[in-house]
Amino acid sequence: MLAALAACGDGATGPKAPSASDPAAGTFALVTVNTQQLPFTLYNDSGFKLDFTASTLALQTDGQFVLAQTTIETVAGFASTFQDTLRGTWTQNVGTVSLKMTDGTTAPATWDGRQINMDLDSEGQILRTVYRKNP
Repeated sequence: MLAALAACGDGATGPKAPSASDPAAGTFALVTVNTQQLPFTLYNDSGFKLDFTASTLALQTDGQFVLAQTTIETVAGFASTFQDTLRGTWTQNVGTVSLKMTDGTTAPATWDGRQINMDLDSEGQILRTVYRKNP
């Protein structure tokens, strides 16, 4: 019985806390862009608005990733939803994750065992994104 209890945590301190050395593979949901909750307005001008409404990141154990993004484009009051998918490969070192898109661009990120903080370039606008790992 004691062996089973010890296996569930790190001794008397309870369950093991997430760490930057934990494997990053898994699925993540976008929680903030530039410290703001979603939806995040990328562009807003007379008669045209572009909102970033959702994104998921799947880091697969085979080193591949899929980044799905949903935006809503509103033109003259009419909204259209678009879904874009980026694919590529990813690598991990303690505290960092690097995504390499199929077009050759890279997106370095930090990893703390619970979330990925990554800067994305959206047509010259840097978006500071936070993706939280799904349980």
